[in-house]
Amino acid sequence: MESRLSERVRRLPPSKFAEIRRLMMERTDVIRLELGEPDFDTPQHIKEAAIQAIKDGFTHYTSSEGLLELREAVARKLKRENKIEAHPETEILITDGGFGAIFAAIQAFVDHGDEVLVPDPAWPRYFENILLSGGVPKRMFMTEEGGFLPDVDEIGKQVNGRTKLVILNTPSNPTGAVVPRKTLEEIGDLAVEHDLILLLDEVYERIVYEEKHFSLAAHSDLKNHIITVNSLSKTYAMTGWRVGYAVSNADIIKAMGKVSMYVNACRNSFAQKAAVAALDGPQDCVESMVREYRRRRDLIIDRLKEMDAFSATKPTGAFYVYPRILLSVESPEFVKQLIEKAKVAVMPGTTFSAKGEKYVRISYANSIENISEAMNRVERVVSQLMKP
Repeated sequence: MESRLSERVRRLPPSKFAEIRRLMMERTDVIRLELGEPDFDTPQHIKEAAIQAIKDGFTHYTSSEGLLELREAVARKLKRENKIEAHPETEILITDGGFGAIFAAIQAFVDHGDEVLVPDPAWPRYFENILLSGGVPKRMFMTEEGGFLPDVDEIGKQVNGRTKLVILNTPSNPTGAVVPRKTLEEIGDLAVEHDLILLLDEVYERIVYEEKHFSLAAHSDLKNHIITVNSLSKTYAMTGWRVGYAVSNADIIKAMGKVSMYVNACRNSFAQKAAVAALDGPQDCVESMVREYRRRRDLIIDRLKEMDAFSATKPTGAFYVYPRILLSVESPEFVKQLIEKAKVAVMPGTTFSAKGEKYVRISYANSIENISEAMNRVERVVSQLMKP
C-alpha cells in the first residue's frame, strides 16, 4: 500500500497530537492541558443566532466566498479594531476556520521547491501544509533568551530567490509571545524589498494581556504583500463552528478563493449567521474570558516557578505557556510520565520545534480548579525526578 500513496502524503510526519491521544486512550481521569481549545461555552447570543437561522430554514448552500453579510461584518470589525480598510466584496474571504485560510494561501502561492520561512517554535500545521504543496519549510528559530520573538536580521539572511512566503503568528502558539509593532514593520519592509508575501496568522489577537496586538495590514501600502488570517474559534469559543477569514488585496483573495472553492463548496450557512452576531454583538463575553485566562496564566507561572524545575517566559498573549524543563529528562518522556503518573496531559515541545526536546506546551484553557490540581500533580512527579 505504501508504494501507492502520493509523494505528498508520504512526506507528512506522524501527528504528535495523535500520539498524545494514544497515550491517553481509555483514561477518563486525565486533566487535559494539552488542548488548544477554549473551555468556555460559545456565548448565548451567538448560539441563538444560529438557532434562529436554522428555524428560518437558512440551511442551504451559500456563496463560496462567504455570506456578503458576514464579509461586511468582518470589514466593520477590521476597521474598528485593526485599522484595516478592506472591501467586503473583493478583499475578504470566509474560510473553514483559520486553518482553511492558511491552507488556501499556501496552496495558492507555493509551488514545488518554493521555500517558505516558518517560525520555530510554531503550530505544526504550517509545516505540514507546506509539505502538502510540495514546498520547502525553512525554520526561523526564535529563542527563549530573545523572548521567542523573530529576529529581523536572521530572516533577511534566509531570504533567497526561492523564498515565496514568510509566516508569522502573533500572539504565538505555543509561546504566547506578541510580536511588537516595530518588529512587524521591519519585517514588512523586508517583504517589500524582496517582493515577498507575509502570511500573518492573528487568530489569538483578542487574547492579549500586557502587550497590545498590532495588525501590520493597517499599513495600506503593504496590502499587496500581506495576507491576514483570523478566526472566530479562539476569540468567541467557537472552535467547532469552523468560521475563519482571510484579508488581502483583490487578486490574492481571488486566488485563494479558487482553492477554497474546490476544497469545500461553501462555508456552513447557519454558522456564518452566528459569526455575524459574534462580530457585531456585545464583546463583554470576550473581555470576561480574557480576564479569566490572565488569572489562570498567573497561577501556572507562579506554580512553575515554585517547583524550581522549569524556566518559564511569561506569555503576553494566547492561552499557552512554553516552559523549559530543567531536569535530566526530555519532553517526550516527561509528557509520558505526566500522563501515566500524574494523570495530566501537556504537549511535548518537539511538536512545535526542531529544538523542543527540553520544552513543553501547557494550555491554560481549563478551569482554575483543574489547573491548580494539575500543578499539584505535576509537582509530585517533578519531586520524584529531582531525587538523587
